[in-house]
Amino acid sequence: MFASLEIDGFRGFGALRLEGLGRVNLIMGKNNSGKTSLLEAITLLGNHQMIQALPGLFRANTGLVADRFFPWLVKDGRASASLSARVGDSPRRIALAASPAQVEGLTRMTPRLGDVRLWVDSAPSLRVHAVSVQHRSPEVMVDSFAEAVRAPLDEQQLVALLASVDPRITSVRLDSVESKPFIVVDIGLSKRVPLSQAGQGIYRLVAVFSELLGSRPDLCFIDELENGIHYTSLAAVWRGIAEVAARLDIQVFATTHSWECLLAAHEAFSARDAYDFRVIQLYRMGEETEGRVLGRPHIEAAIAGQIELR
Repeated sequence: MFASLEIDGFRGFGALRLEGLGRVNLIMGKNNSGKTSLLEAITLLGNHQMIQALPGLFRANTGLVADRFFPWLVKDGRASASLSARVGDSPRRIALAASPAQVEGLTRMTPRLGDVRLWVDSAPSLRVHAVSVQHRSPEVMVDSFAEAVRAPLDEQQLVALLASVDPRITSVRLDSVESKPFIVVDIGLSKRVPLSQAGQGIYRLVAVFSELLGSRPDLCFIDELENGIHYTSLAAVWRGIAEVAARLDIQVFATTHSWECLLAAHEAFSARDAYDFRVIQLYRMGEETEGRVLGRPHIEAAIAGQIELR
């Protein structure tokens, strides 16, 4: 797992250091405080080969990414950006720079990204998957969903989570028309309904847990976890995330603007033997973005005192 992160000159970050990360990390902060940028930084540190997929991973970017996306990876006014992390006892580092003089010890990767190139170390790539707040089409989810329900235990857990949102749900599986598979849900009607016709909360949960259970990544990112999910179901969702992350050895980074989402996460992890949950709070100080990692004592103090973390 990522134990610490250090970001310098990336996106809106001047210099940011985060220590003491957990297995499940909830990123909180106001709009434009750098939550999505932090996910992008961790993505590149985990697997630099995802650089070409980065423009549409968490943001709505279409076309002309060479002009509209890549030039903005380096903080305005900076010539380069560097990202580093400690994964267990092993360091890893990448950089965005034009000159090799700025990236000693790193290897240049192509193609050029605006005015800079990507430079990387020899650390092995991790399996990285992201669940964006933007809906993916059901067809795109089919492969990961099929893997997610292959094992009976995983299928039972997924159905139980969906039933916590809609008690009518008794099964979720693949169907096919003209050899084109699609996901269907049994909600007690005469026929199973396509996932595209189910509610937003069901759709969201299938997307999240298909990635966790089906893809079994090393790192999973969930942007705005609570999107489409009623607050009364969030504790059950967090219990599922905690169980799956621990069982499959996945590190999770999620973002939220929701106080209820934080309360539900704290409730879920407080009931477990290990409280492996952290809050990453990002906030603006003048023109700079600052951040800190909060463990259980600070999270409990913030909740008790209703201290704003969002």
